[in-house]
Amino acid sequence: MRRLPLPACLLAALLALVPGASATGAPAGRSNDPQPHRGGAAITTTVSATLFDCTAGFAVRRVEDGKRAMVTAGHCSDAQRGVPVVSGQTPYGSVARAFFDDGADTGLITATPAKPQVYAPTIWTDGGPAGEPVARRVLGKADAPVVGQKVCVSGQVTKLLCDVEVFSLSEGKECEDKPQPRRCTFGLAIAVKEHTQVSQAADSGAPVFVPVDQVVDGHPVHGAVIVGMLVAGGPRVQHGREDLFVFHTVKQIECALNVSVLTTADAESGDPTPPAPRDCRAPV
Repeated sequence: MRRLPLPACLLAALLALVPGASATGAPAGRSNDPQPHRGGAAITTTVSATLFDCTAGFAVRRVEDGKRAMVTAGHCSDAQRGVPVVSGQTPYGSVARAFFDDGADTGLITATPAKPQVYAPTIWTDGGPAGEPVARRVLGKADAPVVGQKVCVSGQVTKLLCDVEVFSLSEGKECEDKPQPRRCTFGLAIAVKEHTQVSQAADSGAPVFVPVDQVVDGHPVHGAVIVGMLVAGGPRVQHGREDLFVFHTVKQIECALNVSVLTTADAESGDPTPPAPRDCRAPV
């Protein structure tokens, strides 16, 4: 893909559609994620008999029926539906909704009648600095971060990376690396960490979040507030290090897929009532 300085184009390379192979004999973890499935897990889709690697985002509930699902980037299934998804050797679901167009690069993974799945309000966060937890519970969400805020991302390849600064909420753009006609998504948020590799191939779909640590009944709780989902990455300077990524905000994802982020409180309440539809008229 053509690489241009950030102020000129904000064009980012897709981080999926990288041929991969299912793990064999892998232990349970991010790369072979058992039920209840976590966000940040390594996932593989099969499109036209070819395997492609991506990252699961975070668990959600569908507005129409309240059932749980998992989000990822739409280009991870080439925007096709009915695509099977696995994590290592573990069945993960099937792509029920997928978009890769001007307004959205989002996909929704759900269970199938033949292969029921459970999705948890938890994200993998291993691979970070010493002392960081291997996973965090989703304690909340925000429609979007604010410009200048520091966020974390947790992809299957780059693993946990924090202190990435939000540069813009709407100036980002991604395009697939192919001849015309090619698909692009506009209006994405941008986050930058200078002189640092912030994303790599197969990180597409990774959760973007703000860590929140609490003490509940004398016990530490490592939490996360979800603010978005990574869809692509690239360099600010031509031929430079991929030190920026573009991402969908939570509101963009919820509106595109007609879902609501699943939090720990939602899951523990046991309330089956579907989430209320949200007002998607004002862009975020």
